[in-house]
Amino acid sequence: MIENLTRLEAALSLAEEKLNKQNLPGSMTKRWKRALEKAKERLIEQPFFSWQNNRLLLVSMPNKKIGETECKFYEATPTECRRIDKDGLCQAFFEGFPCWHRAAFLLLQIYFDTKSEMPFAKMENAPKYEGVNCS
Repeated sequence: MIENLTRLEAALSLAEEKLNKQNLPGSMTKRWKRALEKAKERLIEQPFFSWQNNRLLLVSMPNKKIGETECKFYEATPTECRRIDKDGLCQAFFEGFPCWHRAAFLLLQIYFDTKSEMPFAKMENAPKYEGVNCS
């Protein structure tokens, strides 16, 4: 549970500072910034997670605006984001883009002051499966 919102804001600022030092295309920087902001909001609104140094387990509550009715469960690490309530990768990660789950991992890594690096780059080596829908 996030108990110190000031510390979470500081983690967001530090993550954005690290992001700005990366040599990423503007579109990827923009995607990461959106993912970080969404992660911050979700960690405050839906603080249902289990943090360990090398992985984050979290629950994503249904978005009633788009008709979702079930929670989704994710496992995020520095290099991967996977749905654990069904087989497959997080859709954004599957497509090679930042997701709020991995952004939440980074924020919590800073929030809890653990030491390791997470690449901000697009996941060029993310597996691509033709004709498979992992959403």
